Amino acid sequence: MDIGVALQENKRMSKPTNWAICGAGQISNDFCICVNSLPKTEHSILAIAAKDQARAKEFASLHSIPKSFGSYEELLQVPNLDIVYIGTIHPFHVETCLLFLNAGINVLCEKPVALSMEGCHKVLDAAKKNNVLFVEGWWSRFFPVYKFMREEVLVKGAIGDVKIIEASFCGPKLTQKRLDKWQLGGGGLTDIGAYGIQAANMFFKGKPSIVKAEVAYTETGEDKSGVILLKYPSGQLACLNYSMETAEGVNHLIIRGTKGNVVIPDKLWCPTQVYINGKKHEFQLPEVKDKEKFNFTNCEGFTYEIQCIRECLLRGDKECSTVPHEDTEVIMSVLTDVLKQVGIKYSSL
Repeated sequence: MDIGVALQENKRMSKPTNWAICGAGQISNDFCICVNSLPKTEHSILAIAAKDQARAKEFASLHSIPKSFGSYEELLQVPNLDIVYIGTIHPFHVETCLLFLNAGINVLCEKPVALSMEGCHKVLDAAKKNNVLFVEGWWSRFFPVYKFMREEVLVKGAIGDVKIIEASFCGPKLTQKRLDKWQLGGGGLTDIGAYGIQAANMFFKGKPSIVKAEVAYTETGEDKSGVILLKYPSGQLACLNYSMETAEGVNHLIIRGTKGNVVIPDKLWCPTQVYINGKKHEFQLPEVKDKEKFNFTNCEGFTYEIQCIRECLLRGDKECSTVPHEDTEVIMSVLTDVLKQVGIKYSSL
């Protein structure tokens, strides 16, 4: 490599990835703790924006963020910004993504990217049109357990041909303020039920040919529990269930193949262990300072996603191979099919 090119490459690699944060809620808190736990030479948070200036200022003080704003639009004026993390609630995802994508700014957005196919297409089209990186934040996929499973199952064929996937994500979540409020994107499917759908999508590529769903509703009409059956053109099946009204229990993922099985025994959305044909494989979470301030389980795992995003930016990628745009679109198509079947329509895109 030419010396000049090598020096330029070293300079690029040593530059920190500069983040801005949209939304001062619980998930943004956990995300920022992880960003701040990583080397300052690699990651820096430049600004936080919320719809309440006082809340943004308080959040900035808590996470040592130099700038805070009372509107998302003000982030557009922050110099040297590399990427925006969108941790707002579901109904604001599309409009907030479009704000930054159309300004030529890279975006990592919490799942689900939208509440409709129209909204999903708007975001993906804007990313492509403006030639910027867009990644939907399916953080589970960045965990070592998921990477290990993909290698063992899809590359090495450790369990033969995959035929059936079973997933369960249940727990007492109706106490969380947003989940029982329609106007805030409430309901179990888009919050927890979708994790099973994205897992099926990892191993059964493409859209299922049959989607069937049944749900139970809250008194105000949100889906509180549900069962989803997916059938793919080759005959592969996925049986997925979720609930916001049950006691805390085992939330597993089972992948059944012609030569064996893969089992995540619990916490399928943020796992640290997996059994492949009966053999246990365990992965320690990274050390994170201030992890006692997390709101959610195993949020140390955000560091995997954060580091992968940095690598994407350094390479100049416009998609992340861990969560490609094709998968975002397929997952959303299943979500919207289920919502339509059970008569749920959000007012937001």
